[in-house]
Amino acid sequence: MTGPVTLAVVARDASASLHERLLATLRGALPRVGVLAPGAFACDLAGTDRLLGAPPVVARRILARCERADAFVSIGIAPAPFVARVLAERTPPGELRAVSDGQSYLAPLSLDIVPLEEKVRDELALLGLRTIGDFAALPRAAVFDRFGSAVARAHALARGEYGDLVRADAPPRRILVRRVWDDAIVSREQLVFALRGAVDEVEARLATDGLAALRLDLRLVREGAAPLRIDRTILPPARESAALLRSLRWALEERDDLGHVTGCALGVVEAEPARGRQIGLFAPDGARWEEAIATARYLRAKLGEGVVLRPRVVDAEARLPERATEWVEVTR
Repeated sequence: MTGPVTLAVVARDASASLHERLLATLRGALPRVGVLAPGAFACDLAGTDRLLGAPPVVARRILARCERADAFVSIGIAPAPFVARVLAERTPPGELRAVSDGQSYLAPLSLDIVPLEEKVRDELALLGLRTIGDFAALPRAAVFDRFGSAVARAHALARGEYGDLVRADAPPRRILVRRVWDDAIVSREQLVFALRGAVDEVEARLATDGLAALRLDLRLVREGAAPLRIDRTILPPARESAALLRSLRWALEERDDLGHVTGCALGVVEAEPARGRQIGLFAPDGARWEEAIATARYLRAKLGEGVVLRPRVVDAEARLPERATEWVEVTR
């Protein structure tokens, strides 16, 4: 198997004791172990053949170690973590299976496997889409325009993509920030403003440990309603409060059921060491530029073409260069 290779390990018993035992076992034998869910793990094996052996050899070794630890697991090997996990869940305990084409494997399976909200699943059913293959065949842009980024990510999973996400562990210490508000918050703008303090505290804790957040878990406490959970993947991983808050704001804009929010719990589920950024000698740091472009792309997707513009100087030698400009659309 060439290209990205993910090994997923799934235990039928998801008890806390078994989960910790399996995690310790896998970390002792595999590089870059990621936690997908209680009792479910994934490891990126790309480029490890010469060191660890071929993926099936590694898988059989893991099966033997788990059996010695009285843990009977199933193993799936595929190009992407989601495909490998689905494959492992459909493999009998003590056995392993491998596929090289994740999209072809997923195509005939039920759409219930893909992480989608029930109302989205119902809408897709009304469109006659009942298998993962039906969903994956939809154009990417159409899925994003109609359903938003969360469903677009599920669409990428259905296409067998996202093969590079197994690269983080939980932070070395728990990063969880709570806030309670005396007056209920009823608008998105107020909620984003109120979340700023919690996000700033998360940034400070990440900086202390030299980490960048890869996944955030936001739980909103609401009056007269069940708590609302929002899970966000941060790509590229970041710890700057502006980037984290922007991701949360985009998620909140996709929800129309916020209700009356009285508190929140914001936690870092996955993190990785923060990568340094080279500052250019003759140009400003690119961090703000990347953030500006990300925001411009988001606005362009929401508002349409020809709306998000930036000035370009046509004649730099003009007496008043600001008057010798034209407006061009932001496309990158």
